[in-house]
Amino acid sequence: MTFLRNAWYAAAWSTEVSRELFSRTILGEPVVMYRKEDGTPVALADRCPHRFVPLHFGRLTGDTLECGYHGLCFEADGTCSKNPHGNGAIPKLAQVNRYALAERDGIVWIWMGDPALADASSIRDFSQFGDSCRFASVQGYLYVEANYQLISDNLLDLTHGQYLHPLFANPAGPAAMEPDDSQDDGTIWAKFIRRGQYPNKYFQMLGYPADCLGDHRNYMRWNAPGSLLLDVGMTGVDRPHHEGISIPTAHLLTPETEFTTHYFWGMARDFRFDDEALGAQLLKTGVDIFNNEDKPVIEAQQKAMGPTSDLLGQRPALLSTDGPSVRARRILAELIDKESRSS
Repeated sequence: MTFLRNAWYAAAWSTEVSRELFSRTILGEPVVMYRKEDGTPVALADRCPHRFVPLHFGRLTGDTLECGYHGLCFEADGTCSKNPHGNGAIPKLAQVNRYALAERDGIVWIWMGDPALADASSIRDFSQFGDSCRFASVQGYLYVEANYQLISDNLLDLTHGQYLHPLFANPAGPAAMEPDDSQDDGTIWAKFIRRGQYPNKYFQMLGYPADCLGDHRNYMRWNAPGSLLLDVGMTGVDRPHHEGISIPTAHLLTPETEFTTHYFWGMARDFRFDDEALGAQLLKTGVDIFNNEDKPVIEAQQKAMGPTSDLLGQRPALLSTDGPSVRARRILAELIDKESRSS
């Protein structure tokens, strides 16, 4: 499978990257990450050019990474700075690839393509996870044995919650779909809303009165290759969003391989900031729902498709609610094709 390389992917939550060497495979390539002494995150190819031993088996001395097998030393830009053997001459091939990184909103982003094209200003806004004054948040990591676009499909059609998630079900049936009125050609919105209904069990758990009618929204934003933000909340009937409760949720999908995905999941809230027990409950509930309800279905879907990740190539029966996911797949396919033709 061809991946979009000149794009920003979530590599880790900021809290995952430290002075300890940390390895993660991204787009099929092993990457070692760490922080320099000044706190700057670094990402290098996790393979020594000598005998190809993973560099995360080594150690840091200051900002220098020493291979744990024969002691070749590499700087944060990937250049070899020391050969402890013989006359100390550094072989021409003794260098490792460096990946561009950017850190914002509590997320370490990686650019797997040409570092010269990496523009941090193009990273989409997830400020809810870096703004502790306006939001409290919790974060987690999930691992899925399925192609990342199948997870995007799942997130862009939230009507499945009526049937797959008892906590999100509503007696009135699945949510209605609103039109995508975005003026950004690279952004897909999947907007689902229940107007004038009683809260489901989830919003009751958050404290919304069970006997109080309201408008419940799920607005999912997608940007290539796999950055999604869900604006979920509930207000009084026909009242503005800021009067109710909001729970923005990050869904950051990074391919490990064609058939496995790193899923970085975060949930913020604009109420009950100091309630650590609520934060722990939200995190556990979200992770349990995905692991026990979404993940088995998505992984079974991948197995049923066989050795392919091309859903549309298998000519699925499409419903009206599939519109956003189909558009997202086509946008991503066009970007990959354009990149392939220009390389």
